Amino acid sequence: GPPDLNVVTPASEAMLLLLVSSLVAVGSSLKHAGSISLRPSDPSSNKTGDHQAGTYRQRLLNFQNVQYYGEFLLGGQKIEGIFDSGSFELLVRSTRCEGCVHPTAPYDRSLSATYEKNGTVSKHVFGSGPCISMKGYEDVSVGPLKSNQQAFWEIMAHRIQALDTAKFAAIVGIGPNWAYGNRDKTLLMSFGVKEFSICLQKPSGSDGFLTWGSLAEPDYKDKHYARADVIGKHHWVARMNNVSFGNVGHEMKNTPCMFAQCAAIIDSGTSLIAAPASALMQLSTQIAPILEDCSNLHELPSLHFNIDGTDFSLPPEAYVMRITGAVMEADSIWDVLFFKPKIRKVNMCLPAFMTIEMNSQNGPVWILGMPFFRYYHTTFDRELQAMHFAVAGPECNPQPYKVNGTADTKALLAMDAGSLKQPMDVDVRSMVPPTLSEMIDSAAGNMIEL
Repeated sequence: GPPDLNVVTPASEAMLLLLVSSLVAVGSSLKHAGSISLRPSDPSSNKTGDHQAGTYRQRLLNFQNVQYYGEFLLGGQKIEGIFDSGSFELLVRSTRCEGCVHPTAPYDRSLSATYEKNGTVSKHVFGSGPCISMKGYEDVSVGPLKSNQQAFWEIMAHRIQALDTAKFAAIVGIGPNWAYGNRDKTLLMSFGVKEFSICLQKPSGSDGFLTWGSLAEPDYKDKHYARADVIGKHHWVARMNNVSFGNVGHEMKNTPCMFAQCAAIIDSGTSLIAAPASALMQLSTQIAPILEDCSNLHELPSLHFNIDGTDFSLPPEAYVMRITGAVMEADSIWDVLFFKPKIRKVNMCLPAFMTIEMNSQNGPVWILGMPFFRYYHTTFDRELQAMHFAVAGPECNPQPYKVNGTADTKALLAMDAGSLKQPMDVDVRSMVPPTLSEMIDSAAGNMIEL
């Protein structure tokens, strides 16, 4: 019979920190019908990606501004997946899941001549429900990149409602290191990719890009990009300090991460910015209320923070969202938001912050999700164990962060001054709670190793 989801077994060492942020409830319509990759040199290019000079630029399709996913081949079968910098493994919805709803075609091992069974079965309890999966090996390719007999996990049963309506069938982990206690090579290791970059375009509904390989020489990055050292063993995480709206006159005690550092996970799989409730309460004292019709968006301050010694800022349109779609959703959908509306309305504006209660050896944990990638082209370097940040220019081309060796955040934000100031349009059903797996859920009062 089907696996028993009520039998509690130890979670697999392979996926203890798979982000539930990737297991999302996506809606019923998709704005983007195809995958077209544009380059300034070749605006007519009609492919899922560009391959040049040892790099491959992969297009990430946008759903509701809160999910971005791309195409890859698993055993020769075309699969859509979320490329998640917050996890490590390759997890796929498959035909082994006999009781599953399959909104898109699942992986089918019977159609593959290269599948190899391992048979290890594990249960993982995520914030949104349990999942049982079986380990196997299969050929995986992304554009020109290929890995033979890559370890992956097939979902056999789950109670994760989001998967029943998702437009994607896989989560592709691109974390910096081995998974917890696991020595199966990650996809990055198998591809031999030591460096990759992620950037999301700003206009509502527009796509993002994942570039496999190096885009710039080390000397150029040192001179023109901001750098942050990775301080975690398992996550792309850096030190963060002094988070504020930059208002003159607010009390220093109301500045999160000022008297003790915080840890910021730079995570492509989380829809919004997530932070401890106490920190968000502090921030709320620094800013005027956001009007429901967004009419005071132009009067709101930028959000400022410091990552490993470099100052960053995000404009109001990065942290204000406008609710679209149905509003009569379950309370659990709205509970992920820190600033909850008293009356739920379509087209109302809200601060786009989620709560996460997690402490680490490096302080309280924040997650800088998709809004960050719209303004900062982020390069992840496994070899250096570092991240480099450039300004996200038009079509996600990286622009120098430093001018004459010095960061000028005001000048950087002014680059977008000519664009219309609009909040992010977000369908409530598509928002992703930043709940990590059971190891993180119970970590509110305990230290967690990042």
